[in-house]
Amino acid sequence: MKKNSDLLAYCGLYCGDCAGYSGEIADAAQHLKETMERYKFQQTVKHLFPEELKDFQALCEKIDFMTQLKCPKICRQRRADEVKCEIWKCCRNNGFFACHECSTFETCSKLQNMTELHGDSCLKNLRAVSEMGVDAWIRRGKRFWF
Repeated sequence: MKKNSDLLAYCGLYCGDCAGYSGEIADAAQHLKETMERYKFQQTVKHLFPEELKDFQALCEKIDFMTQLKCPKICRQRRADEVKCEIWKCCRNNGFFACHECSTFETCSKLQNMTELHGDSCLKNLRAVSEMGVDAWIRRGKRFWF
């Protein structure tokens, strides 16, 4: 069984807050797919909305793709041959629980690569973890994602 501290990714994000971990988006897409199939919505599209939904098949393919958007494992459970993440590799190679244990995390280029998707969330979280410790940070419940 995973401990809550295991859900702290090396980069400072909290897996428990992620849609990939929760599977919410994947589950919603699956529900939409099943609902459209049950109501034979493709027939409705064909006869009532042919212009509005002329790319309906492409939409169905995208929804089908979205049903797979679940993380099979949190990063702490992955083996080296399953990981492309440079942050994961760096922390594991240096014996760090997460980047907050590294004296240069504030200026790390690997963490800077996370800003396009997550802004400064990783740094904010890592600073807080460094100040209060992992367990207190998790209990506090205020975590940044974007």
